[in-house]
Amino acid sequence: MVNRFHGWPGAGGPLPERMSKAEVVVRHISDTITSRQVSPGERLGTKEELRQRFGVSVGTFNEAVRLLETRGLVEARPGPRGGIFVSSPSAHIRLSHLILGLGDDALSVSNSLEVRESLEATIAEHAAKEAGMEQIRRLREIVALMADLRHDPVGYLARNWELHEEIARISPNQLLRTLYVSLLDTARESVREIAADSGFEEGFEANLRLHRNLVDAIASGDARLARKAAEEHTPPRSSARAAMS
Repeated sequence: MVNRFHGWPGAGGPLPERMSKAEVVVRHISDTITSRQVSPGERLGTKEELRQRFGVSVGTFNEAVRLLETRGLVEARPGPRGGIFVSSPSAHIRLSHLILGLGDDALSVSNSLEVRESLEATIAEHAAKEAGMEQIRRLREIVALMADLRHDPVGYLARNWELHEEIARISPNQLLRTLYVSLLDTARESVREIAADSGFEEGFEANLRLHRNLVDAIASGDARLARKAAEEHTPPRSSARAAMS
């Protein structure tokens, strides 16, 4: 089998700072797909073959596959001839690839933030209507992790994005999920670091409270309350701190 995944961390290289192992696997596979090194419907390998290739645990690889499926990039098929296959590029997947190719200039980042913010309330409403106990538990777990990152703005930002991606996954609307997660990926690619200035720590409690309120509203099952919490959470776009939303 041809190894299309060059430079992956399982070969002994260092993991990119602040990225989980699952995110590293997702990055390498999604880069391979979006750069058209593989074709729609092409078999990438079995789960076990790919897991060994990336040198990660079963749980980590399963999480990576879940993320890739959420983004509409791969399809996991069971059976003797099953494995991980490149998804066929439906219209919304082609749109997500376009978004990921926008670039990291200030205008592209600002535009992607504007579109993402317009989706926040609907995403929250869907989550309030659809979230189960395990999903709520996971959202609360991430907020608890965020609470320990007062002196780590980069780590806080990573957990922040993780929280919003988990909320988006709850939506039954695949187009909405794909578009929102693609916009998050644009932000991840573009925002390399956050200055550890006094402003971050001064606004830490208020920002954390907004996210805690959002999760509480989703957990209540009240879609209108969740929409209100999402609207209160969304910051002005004029500041670089919009990335912290």
